[in-house]
Amino acid sequence: MKNIAISTAAFCLWDIGPKRKIQICKDLGFNHIVIAFSTLKMIKQFLSLPELCQQISKFQSVSIHAPWRGVTYKENRIAKETIDCLEKITAKVNVTAIIFHFDCISDFDWLKNCNFKYYIKNPNRYSWEIFSSAIEKHSFEYVLDINRATRFENYIDKYLKNHKDSLKAIYVSGYVDDLGRTPITESGQQFLLNKLKTIEAPIVIEGLFSPGDFQGIRDELETIMHQSC
Repeated sequence: MKNIAISTAAFCLWDIGPKRKIQICKDLGFNHIVIAFSTLKMIKQFLSLPELCQQISKFQSVSIHAPWRGVTYKENRIAKETIDCLEKITAKVNVTAIIFHFDCISDFDWLKNCNFKYYIKNPNRYSWEIFSSAIEKHSFEYVLDINRATRFENYIDKYLKNHKDSLKAIYVSGYVDDLGRTPITESGQQFLLNKLKTIEAPIVIEGLFSPGDFQGIRDELETIMHQSC
């Protein structure tokens, strides 16, 4: 399989726990995984079950999506507690990088003190100009979320023109009106994958799948493999 990962965020609609989500990823043949924590509470629950770190260690590569709800990354208690929990996981598992939402960061200098590698995902709320300027000013490494780069302000072409050779990963999902993240096969935006053909960065499946839709995941994987190669 090409270097394609799946994020556990794809299972947000499924009424299952983290152990089952991770096992599904393995059963579907994925060697690369992104563990998504929307809140600090989710990280604490994950850390309370030591077997989960052992479970994700069986993947070839593991990334972690840091919380994006109820936290602003700067000097404050919740941010510090979140970073402490993330560092506990990285001490137990060989993590490629932690992914942070650009929208959630107020102090990049504070974030630089973290004891792990991290990448920044492009914004929902802020403009391309603000994000691009931040890349230049803070010299952080970054990933491309093609949903975010087309849904609110269509800047995907600008992003790829200026930064495609430095991308660390590409997060793939589509959108339909106000439904938020959908599989790109459901949104009919497969044409966006044509823009990725010359990019060597790993791809992450992140669209929301309906509960039990294993075939939908297989179809998404096949589409990405065929249209991004």
